[in-house]
Formats: sequence, C-alpha cells, structure tokens
Amino acid sequence: MKCPSMIRSALFLCLAILWLPGGAGPARASGSSLPAPQSATVPPVAGIDGQGTFLKTFSLRDLQVGKDIRLAGNSADRSFQIGLSPDTLVQNALIRVLYRFHRSLFRGIRTNLAVDWNGILLGTLPYPPENGPVQDQAVTFSIPSFLMNTRNTLRFRIVKDPKNPCANFGLGSFVTVRRSTSIRISGRKIRVPERLSDLPFPFLYPSIVGPRRIPFVFGSTEPAILEAGGILSSGFGVLGNYLSFRFPVLISHSLSATNFPTGHLVLLAIDKDLPPTFAPSPIRGPYLALLPNPSDPFGRILLVSGRTPEEVKVAASRLVLRIPDRESSSTTFGGVSLPPPRGSDDAPRWLSVDRVIRFGSLSGPADLTVHGTGTVKLAFSLPPDLFSWHRKWVPVHVHFRVRTLNRENRSRLDIFLNHRYQESLPLDPSDSGRGDRSVDIPVAVRDLTPFRNQLNFNFNFRNSLPSIFSCTMNKSPELSGTLMPDSYIDLRSFPRFSNLPDLRLIPNGGYPFTRYADLSRTAVILSDTPGYGDIQVFLHMMATFGAQTGTPSLRVTVVNPEEIGSVREKDLILIGTYDSNPLLLGLTGSLPWESEKNFQRLRTQNLLLELFRWNNPPPAHFGPSDLVSYFRNVRMPLGILMETASPYSSHHVALSLVGVSQDGIRSMDRILFDPRQFPKIFGDATVASPEGLSSFVLPGPSYKIGHLDPLESLRFWFYSHPIGIVVLVVLLAVAGGVGLQSLYKSYARRTRGTT
Repeated sequence: MKCPSMIRSALFLCLAILWLPGGAGPARASGSSLPAPQSATVPPVAGIDGQGTFLKTFSLRDLQVGKDIRLAGNSADRSFQIGLSPDTLVQNALIRVLYRFHRSLFRGIRTNLAVDWNGILLGTLPYPPENGPVQDQAVTFSIPSFLMNTRNTLRFRIVKDPKNPCANFGLGSFVTVRRSTSIRISGRKIRVPERLSDLPFPFLYPSIVGPRRIPFVFGSTEPAILEAGGILSSGFGVLGNYLSFRFPVLISHSLSATNFPTGHLVLLAIDKDLPPTFAPSPIRGPYLALLPNPSDPFGRILLVSGRTPEEVKVAASRLVLRIPDRESSSTTFGGVSLPPPRGSDDAPRWLSVDRVIRFGSLSGPADLTVHGTGTVKLAFSLPPDLFSWHRKWVPVHVHFRVRTLNRENRSRLDIFLNHRYQESLPLDPSDSGRGDRSVDIPVAVRDLTPFRNQLNFNFNFRNSLPSIFSCTMNKSPELSGTLMPDSYIDLRSFPRFSNLPDLRLIPNGGYPFTRYADLSRTAVILSDTPGYGDIQVFLHMMATFGAQTGTPSLRVTVVNPEEIGSVREKDLILIGTYDSNPLLLGLTGSLPWESEKNFQRLRTQNLLLELFRWNNPPPAHFGPSDLVSYFRNVRMPLGILMETASPYSSHHVALSLVGVSQDGIRSMDRILFDPRQFPKIFGDATVASPEGLSSFVLPGPSYKIGHLDPLESLRFWFYSHPIGIVVLVVLLAVAGGVGLQSLYKSYARRTRGTT
C-alpha cells in the first residue's frame, strides 16, 4: 500500500528540513550535522552526594497541579498527598508558599489562610491591610522533622473570621496559591537491604513526588535484551499506573565496576559481559540479583542476566510476573511459564461496556461512605475504541443514602466527572434523620476520556441561614453519605469502533497497539546500533502501555530494519533519527525534490481539501501544506510523531517517532508522555518543539476496527466524506427532475386523451 502523493510530498519536505543539508533544524544550527551518539553518561542522582546526604526541592507542579489554586467560599479546602521514599531520613524541611489575596466585598474582615502538614498547623497567612497593595507575597514555614513520613498530606484551608463567617462565601476567589509554591527537604540516605522480596522497592515507591527516575544500563543492544528492557519498564508502568517515569539509558559494551552511575539502577547483560564479582561463574540459567552499587554505597543494582540474550528476557519475564519472591539477594531458575496470549480488547484495566458498570465493582464498601462533608471518588478506565460520536450524554443511576439533621437544609450532593461539574442533588432532611433516594442523571460525553476517568460525589452538609449563622460545611461524624453499590454508569449503547490511524488514541489507551494487551501483535523497529534516545523513548512507551492496560508487554517484538519482513503482519513502531534508523529514510527516499511546482501542487490539493470537508480541527492545522509551512517557520523542531496505515499490511498501522538527533528524541520523550500534553496529540502527525506540540490532520489511507449499526455507519460515512453529500444531493436532484418530467409527460398524455 503506497501513501498518496500529498503525504509523501509533505514527508519529504519535512525530511528536507530535518535531514538534508541546509535544513532549518537544530542539527544545522552550527553548520554541521550532529552525530547519533550510541551512549550517554547517566548523571548522578540530583542532590545526593557520596556521603549519603541529600537535598531535594519540588513544587506543586511536580504534584501534577496544572494551574494555580484558587480558594473561595465553596472550595475553601485543598489537600495534596506527598510521598517520600523510605530510604531517606528527613532532617530539615521548609515550605515556601507563594500566594495572593483578593479584595473582599466586606471590609474589616480577619480571614486567614492556614497551612497544615499531616493535620498539624504550620502557620496562617493573615489577610493584608484593607488599604495595602494586592500583590504576590511569599512566606516560609519550617516543617518539623518528626512530622515527615513516607506519606504526607499538605493542606491549604481558609479560616474564616468568627465575626464575619459569611464574608467571602460564594463571592469568587478569596486567595490564590501559586503552583510554584515549593518544598525543600534535606537529610540522609538509608542503606536498603538486598532482598529480592522487597522489589519493586527501592526502584519504585508509588507515592514519591515527581517523576520516578529508573536508569537502565545495557551491556549490549541485542533485540532480546531490548525486549527484556521493554518488559521490565512495562512492569514498572503496571505497578505505578498513575506515575510519570524517566528512564535514563547507558549503553556500555565494556562494563566495569567503576563506571556505573550513582543511585539505584537496572542492569541487563549476559554473564560474559559482567564484571567478575557481579555473578557466580558460571551462571547456570536466567539470573536475578539485587547488588550493591560499587559507585554508590547507598545505591542498589537490579541485575537481570543469563548466558544468552534469550535467558535475559526470560529473567525479565519472571521478574514482572512476581515469581522470585525470595528473601535472598539472588536467584537462578530454569525457565518461566508465560500466561496464555491475551485476546483482543481484554486489557484488565479496561472496563467491559457489555453491561452496566456498577459502583460496587469500582470501590469497596468502606470507600463509598463519608462521615460529615466529604468526597467519594471512583476511578475507572474505558476502552480506547469506545465510539461516542453523535452522543452528548451518558446515563448514570445514582442511589444514595444520607443521615442528616433537620437544620441541615442547605445540604447537597455535587457530582463531578474529571473535575468538571455535572449535577447537584439536594439532600433533603427528614424527621427520622435518614434518607434513601435514587435518581437518574446525565453526564457529558465530552468530559469522558478513554483513560483515567474519575467520578467525584461531594456530600456537602450545610446549615441553614439565618437560624444558625454559619457558612461553613458541617463535618460532624453524626452526618454521613453513602453511595449504594447498585449505582451504575450505563455505556451499553456505545459501540466499539475506531477509524485508524488516529494519534489521539496513543496517549489515551495506546490503541491499536494495546488492542492485544501483551503486545503480541506489535513490533518495534530499532536500528542495529540504537542510540540512548531511541531506547529511552522505547522504554517509556512500554511503561505507558503497561500503565494503560494493567499488563506487562511480555510478547513485544524488537527487530532491526533488515528484519522488517518477519513482522510485516504486525502493527509497527519505528523509532530513531534518519541517521540511526535507515528504514525511516528508506520509506521516504523516493519522494520528489522540493520545487515551486511541487508547492503549487500542494496548494491546489489543499484547496480541494478545504472545499470538501466540514470544519478545521482545533488547532486549525489541516493538510500537507500546513505541515510544510509549520516546519519552514518553527524554531528548532525536536521531531515528529506520525501514524499512517502500514505500507506492508492492510488493517495495520505504522507509528513513526522521528527525532532530529538523539538529544531531540530524549526531549520528545519528556513532552510526549506528559499527561498535560495528551490533549494536544491528535490527527495524523504531531510536531514537537521547545514551545510544545502542534498536531496536523492529513489525508491518507485509513481502515476501521469494530462495527456500527447500518444507519449510524451511513451517517458516519457521510460525516467523513462530505463530498458524498454533494454527490447525493446532485443525484437526488437529477432523480427528482427525471421523476417530475416523467410525471408531467404522463399527465400531459392523459390530458390529451380526455380531450
């Protein structure tokens, strides 16, 4: 299957900019091309020295806070979970709060902002003088070391003036806490025991703030060893499904006990490439060990080894299947029994939509009840190919039970989907103090995502006014709200259907690669000598797929470009630069040269596309000429992510991740897998630059997975092919004209016959 000339021309022009001499990419900024390095030194863990002392600073941004926190009367309390690794002993801690108070309509109030750590008040920020300036302010509080735990809660809350309890109630934002608010901790590292049974600790501890940094050291880049790395990183993704990762890569063909980076790291190598003291000689099969890091007395090395690359892969598979739960520091075994291959669309974390999704299956009974004002949170993931086109609402049946008091007559249940407001239900008091109610409500389809959905049910118990002069939420344990387990969300009317290729599905479920959750139908194409950026983005992609499906990538295939024939019946992922992965260049090598004639042809084709389509997708990047124009004007592009129908096999896709250099690919890795960037990835091509992501919709071959009923299939076809409506209208007009002409002639004949 060949790509249309428009796509091929656009790809070539991008190639000319990124690869050919005189291009505008960063590789040409110095007048010469950048080489594709085969390894990079993994820097030591930031803030940790050889004596075991550490210093770490992080902000609310590292807690995935996307924007500044605005506190008002109806949202006067915000809490954040902050985890610290058990292998650290905090001795000093500070929090620097950046904030701004807003003017109140009430004068003379004494409302404060309180800052709590693990339920203990650190201090309050008083409202500024009435005539003082409104500006950003900063204050620093010391956090006592005895309050620092592995799991901590930071809380900002408004403490109202007892003389004016309603002064700011419902009147907009009262105070804004900047997300640049930072926490600085220092102390000492603790030596971790070398026990396989403690895994995944110390490499993964779920509640730690910021990206989980897990360096990988490869003794070689044999495909089986790279597959082992992908299996391990996907296993980390399964265990830390809501976490962000960093996988620095070091490729060293001559491993020495003196050249390892500091900190905790993963080492994958066959026995003959290991330093003499790292494993028994000889190794008798797949081998796992947790070893001290000779470069860091507080670091540990997870060794995954064997006599051959295939045995290294077996050891990695056994590790992610959680088989070596042993108190010892090492183990050798004969093999591993893999679970049966996964079927299509059966990822453990994707809820089945063949029946209603009951809340009792999403959470335990204890988590469905709150005492006093509080929130019931329900997290769930949907299949990425759930087809919601032309639907606005999802029916939700809410059955809840409350225990309240007569005076709590302003209480309500607020419902949010992915932090977007949906509905409010009054919590009417009763003489008995107990109420049971069932109601059907719609939630907006536009607020659903294929991955990481959360329904919040906020039980807000509020006193009446003015009988009890209070604007605060009642947190008395005498009050309670319970979501009954038979409540449900109904998605049975939504078909399973997708039109591929579609980049929007990659960050939201990894489709179509994760259609088979163990990646048995996916092949990754890396060069014979992949660079550190190529491997780093491969590991991160496997971790993301594991997080999305709940299954490690046990059957992913890694091949070099010469072996493409062996995987042509699979979905393909091509990673590299045009220098490091010649297959990327081979697929575009026959494209025409840049010329004024070619530009004119692109403009003509783009004009036709503009005439025969509906609306520009946001942002308005459509067609090859838009892609070419963007590349000609963007400053220092990092690379491009593009998905097309596979040129080797029908009903498969080829995903190409092309960087201008290994450093460019590493920078793309940080951007593409950032959840805050996911909404910007859609269409057929996404260009990464230091300014962010820009996506483009390009015409090209496509195919469909799933089924629609005949009427909806016809409507979707006309939606996707607006020129079909023009043709249909013309045909109907012609048929109508012919019919009217025949009717007129028949009437004329009858008229003449009667006369």
